[in-house]
Amino acid sequence: MSASRRQFPRGTRVRGTVTGFPGCVAGVQVDIGGPVPGWVDCLHLPGEAADWPPIGRSGIFEVVQHRESEVRLFPLDAGMRGLLTRQKRWTGPEWAAITEAHPVGSVIEATVERVFPSNRELSVRFEHGWAAVEYDGVPPQPGSTVSLTVERQSEWTQSLILSLD
Repeated sequence: MSASRRQFPRGTRVRGTVTGFPGCVAGVQVDIGGPVPGWVDCLHLPGEAADWPPIGRSGIFEVVQHRESEVRLFPLDAGMRGLLTRQKRWTGPEWAAITEAHPVGSVIEATVERVFPSNRELSVRFEHGWAAVEYDGVPPQPGSTVSLTVERQSEWTQSLILSLD
């Protein structure tokens, strides 16, 4: 998982090609040229599996999460998403206020709500919402306060990509 995190940091855009629908209707597998495949969850795809992007279709994706066996992706190509797919959490003015309050490089104080050891992520709550934060080593305990640095701001998914200080 560490190699995938270094090669494909959360919030970055990657080009990939749909390679299959591995034995289920839960999503599509995408070759992104990494040690593990990319994966687009069915919730981000058109409502009918017949409308999903075909094998061989290339597109641009945003990295949204890392798991041991896959890199979770959000399709930036509107033709690969469902009509109701909405990754945005805030209105335009709300998102503008959040990005102004938390520019890249700034520090946010947050409270750890949950720890997910299987993919080494924390769920944290801060003044303007919540975020998933990746960690290495020993995680902070739920209820503890942590300092996080804003690494990037994703306009597409309206996410602050945060790292532990």
